[in-house]
Amino acid sequence: MPSDSVLTDEVWRGLNPQAGMLPVRTRRRLALIAAVLLALVLAAVVIDRSGAVAPRLTAIPGWNGWYVYGDATNPRAETDSLVNRLHAAPTEHVAQEFTVSNDNDLSLTIVGVEEDRPGMTVERVTVGDLYYDTALRMTRVGGETLTPDRPYVLPPGETLKIRVYYHVTDCRAVTASAQPVPVRIRRPIGPHTIEVPLYPLRPHPTGGWRVSTTDDPDAVPWQRFLADHVCR
Repeated sequence: MPSDSVLTDEVWRGLNPQAGMLPVRTRRRLALIAAVLLALVLAAVVIDRSGAVAPRLTAIPGWNGWYVYGDATNPRAETDSLVNRLHAAPTEHVAQEFTVSNDNDLSLTIVGVEEDRPGMTVERVTVGDLYYDTALRMTRVGGETLTPDRPYVLPPGETLKIRVYYHVTDCRAVTASAQPVPVRIRRPIGPHTIEVPLYPLRPHPTGGWRVSTTDDPDAVPWQRFLADHVCR
């Protein structure tokens, strides 16, 4: 056929307009598969944001640490009498305080925080600012003791202050690398542990210490800070 010739109407009518196209049944199957994949992707996004599979807790910038003195008090308690502490001295018992935020769309049932570490053993954990003293039938400052039998339910978007009390048993055994704090939760599909990184500390030029960033090479991890102040 010459290059400048055209197809006649009869030839056009004889051509199959669906030539090269997939069968209708195949196209329907592909459309169904695409719809299912899209639904799975959307469901995965929703589940991830809800925290149902991989719940998240974030430490809010800020940190406190202190000795527990020989008279069982600590220097941050406003009601402590300085007169009563004249003969008291810092001991190898210390504590730290930090705040976490529930970044999920679901409540988290917290049943435990922290675990024994090299050179440090956990004595107790309290949560919140107040607790009800059943013996005295009154609300007291200091937080509620956290145990598996007495968990704390943290609603979505809310924050929780956590205090952990330690006994430093071997200063040299305490690690100098950044260590997250494990938070154990209870959920319908089984127990789960969330590792919460805490902010390190570094000396302030004018004295004292300040909270630094996790990428600061000169910062001191929290557990090393506590141990150094006990053993110096």
